[in-house]
Order: sequence, then C-alpha cells, then structure tokens
Amino acid sequence: MASSGDCDRNSCSYGFLQYEPSLAGNVVLLAFFAILIPIALFLGFRYQSLIFAVTITTGLSLEIIGYVGRLLARSNKNNKADFILFQLGTLLAPIFISLAVFRLMPPIVAAYGDRYRAWRPAWHNIVFYAFSAVCIVLQTIGSVLSMLADTKTSNDIGIRLLVAGLAIHISSLFIFTILGVRFALAVRQRKGGWDRDSIMVYKTPRFKSFIIGLSIAAILLIARTAYRMIAVAEGLASTLAQDEVLFLVLDGALMLVTIALLLALFPGRVLGASQPDNAAYAQRTSQKSINRPAPIQLERNFLGQNRNRVSLKSSAANTPKTSPKYSPRKSNIPPPPARRNMVDSEQLW
Repeated sequence: MASSGDCDRNSCSYGFLQYEPSLAGNVVLLAFFAILIPIALFLGFRYQSLIFAVTITTGLSLEIIGYVGRLLARSNKNNKADFILFQLGTLLAPIFISLAVFRLMPPIVAAYGDRYRAWRPAWHNIVFYAFSAVCIVLQTIGSVLSMLADTKTSNDIGIRLLVAGLAIHISSLFIFTILGVRFALAVRQRKGGWDRDSIMVYKTPRFKSFIIGLSIAAILLIARTAYRMIAVAEGLASTLAQDEVLFLVLDGALMLVTIALLLALFPGRVLGASQPDNAAYAQRTSQKSINRPAPIQLERNFLGQNRNRVSLKSSAANTPKTSPKYSPRKSNIPPPPARRNMVDSEQLW
C-alpha cells in the first residue's frame, strides 16, 4: 500500500506525472537557469538595478526548484512532494519575470516625456503588484489543494483556482501589452513632443534593440501562460498536461529565452543612472528668475573738449555692486540634480 506521500494512478492521483521525466532535457534547462543567476546579480550591481535583478533572480530560483522537483520525480513519479515542487516552481517563476517586465514601463515613458503617460508610475506599480500578488496566492493554494485532495471535488476546486490565477496572469500581460501599444502610437503620432533632454537615450540603437527585445519577451510570456492555462484547464492528467516535449518547449524553453533576452538587453544598461530628474529640475529653474543688473546707460558729455566721447560709466543706482539681489560670486540657478537609476525608481514624475 502506498504511503501518505505517494500515490499510484489508480488509487488517488488526479494529475501526477504519468511518464518518467527526461534527464537530459531537465538537466540542461536547470543548468541554464542556474548560470543566469550570477549574471543577473552582477548586472544588477553593475548598473544599479538591484530591484530588477533580484526579481529576475527570484524567478530563476523558482524555475530551478521546479526542475529539481521534476528530476526527483524520476525515482518516484507519484510522489506528492516532488510534484508540488515542480508545480509551484514552474507556475510561480513566470509571475516574477512578468513583474520585472511590468516595472519597465514607467522609465521608458519617462525617457520620452511625461505627456505620454497613461497614469502615474505609482498607480502603474500598485496595479501590477496587485495582479502579481493575487496570481501568487491563487496558484499556490490551487497547486497544493489539487495535489493534497482526497476527492475529485477538492481536486476540481484546486484546478479552478489554478486556472483563475493563470487567467489573471495572462490578463495582466494583455493589459501591459495594450498600454505599450497605446504608448507606442502616441509617441509615433507626436514626435515633436519628445523630451530632448533624453535624446541620448531613445535615439541610440541599444534603446531600440531593448524595446524590440522587451516586446518579444512580453509575447513569449503570453504564449507560455496561455499554454499552461489551457493545459491545467483540461486537467493535470490530460494528454496536453502530460506531454513532456510540449512542456519543455512551451514552458521551459520560452522562459529561458525570455530571461536571456532581458539580461542580454539589460534595462539598467539602457535606462539606469542615465537621466537626471528633468521635470523637477525644469520646474525649479522656472520658479527662480535670474537677477541681472540693470543695463548700463551710455551718456554723452557735451562739456569742453570731451564733447564727442562716450562715457561707459553707469549710474550708481544701476551698477552691479548696488543691485540688491545680485552677487557676482553666487548664482541663483539651482545645481542640476544628481543622476539616478530609472529602472528601480518609484518617483519618475
């Protein structure tokens, strides 16, 4: 008789692996995910984008946990603990990768100018953080409940929670994509309003490659999430959910390519620490006018032999020395703000 941690296909399993996971395929993906962790952390320190790098690293760590669970399942593919590791790791990792992608919209908009924004960055982050938090909760509860269920009814509840979490995840990706398309159209239609202070950012080939790479990453995340949602909706024991080749390609490989793109076109290298707070700086300088001395008055002297000479001396009231607010050594123009990191900034406008 199976122990409490084990099941066989006929006794209690509603979705355990019904095949022996491939050693080569899972080891290769696990190794690549592990290699990318130090690269992500190095780039985060190098370009001062630690929040983005840590978010990516969290997703990579969860992918590793998921594939460790798959490798452990080779010895006993009906073990509940191994299957839960596999499910949680591979389901939650893309949420963190998506969250890292979501954070990139505000700094991209700031590079072109705040007139193109759909809403304030604070609202952008709050909305997408909320989406991500709900996805994590629903998919965690759904995974555990579907694996620990003793009845088909409980298993179905877990599956519904999983599908709901995946549906919210793909909805957030679609909303992000719609906002991106709206922003791209606005930028294309109003080229004259681009922020000229950031011209060295958005006019570079590196920035254009970054935008293309980010678009591809969003599409790959949508494709992966759509596949997992359909597979889970059909049931964890369905043919689609039990097809290892499809899983390794549409989940593992797509996530690997997505993360590799984000690291190869690291946003901190393109956006981070390259822009001062231009809007705040312009506002401060516009509020303080420059106090200049009155113009020098040119007077003609009609007395004596100096009749045709021009006096270059200004009146005492108009000299720079007596101007009440003028100082030749002290300027009223505020110094330019220090450069800051745009990728991890929470206050872009």
